[in-house]
Amino acid sequence: MEKIGFWDIVRSFEARWFMSVMSTGAVGIFTQIIAKHFDSPFLKGLANLFVLLAFVFLILVSVFFTLRIFKFFDSVLKDLQHPIAANFFAGINISLAVLATAVLNVLIPNGVVSQSFGLLLAKWLYILALIIGLFLLVLVPVMLIISKKVETKHAIGIWFLPPVGMFVVAFAGNFLAIHNVMRDFIIHFNMFLFGPALILYFLILNLIYYRLKFHPLPAPEVAPSFVIGLAPVGVSVIAFFSYVKLLKVSNATFLNLEVAGNLAEIFASVVYGFGFWWFLVTFIILSYYIIKHKIPYTLGFWAFVFPIAAFGIGTTFFKFKFMFYVSLFIWLLVLGIWCFVFTKTLISIINKKAFIRPKVIN
Repeated sequence: MEKIGFWDIVRSFEARWFMSVMSTGAVGIFTQIIAKHFDSPFLKGLANLFVLLAFVFLILVSVFFTLRIFKFFDSVLKDLQHPIAANFFAGINISLAVLATAVLNVLIPNGVVSQSFGLLLAKWLYILALIIGLFLLVLVPVMLIISKKVETKHAIGIWFLPPVGMFVVAFAGNFLAIHNVMRDFIIHFNMFLFGPALILYFLILNLIYYRLKFHPLPAPEVAPSFVIGLAPVGVSVIAFFSYVKLLKVSNATFLNLEVAGNLAEIFASVVYGFGFWWFLVTFIILSYYIIKHKIPYTLGFWAFVFPIAAFGIGTTFFKFKFMFYVSLFIWLLVLGIWCFVFTKTLISIINKKAFIRPKVIN
């Protein structure tokens, strides 16, 4: 294998690496929810570990990605015009918003950080996530419209990441506002933020379904992207339920709280019906890939973690008792997948294969 030096690593350090941050943070949040149900100090400690590890990942990934921006800006610009790679940039704001949520729901309740420091940290993570998210929400579609490379066959699950990012930023804001931080701004602005998040989700879903029906299956390297279809289901439910909770604690009068709660329940039930269908379809298709083609390891394997974790967290908002057992099963599943993907990533970093980009996104 060709020798890979430090600057070769920096040149290849794409936005996909942020998927490790958002995935690890989401597993931490999910673990905290399960820990609270069982009142388990061990699981709370495990949740803390995942969140703190996500912060370590964020620092490392941000350093290398920033170096790439300054040293190899042309490569970054090329990625922004790439029909697949451009969508990974949403992982930046998703990571920041997930960690803001993790600070508010894991680190502060478990006493890892003080409430004053935690709220300040979560506030700035949210502000950065919002600014970067809105910037990318405009820039990425514009760059893809300008690009001459975009074709229908490029519409795969990775395209879900930008609307997923807006939902995650929305619920990070909701949890922050529940603590009476930036409440007036968030409670009104999120009404607008739900617009591009929800409508883009359905538009992209239509494009992806059309692509899958009328084109051959995507390359095995991007097969994990099928799982990303679960992410908007989970994060949208988290966003809407957390918004209803925000309305209740703020005694908002511009919306009928009972109607808002009922709408959230109806929306959640409908999209989760679709989500369980997508889960089954994805399982069958991935099984087909494994049997027929095999799925070579890439950083895209992190797409197995975050969407399933988000989907699992969303199930905890349902009032049906049996849904807890569904949540518990998904949590155990996502723990196992995280351990597998983390190990594969660590091995790939050691042998430097993690820094070789798959041909499909070159």
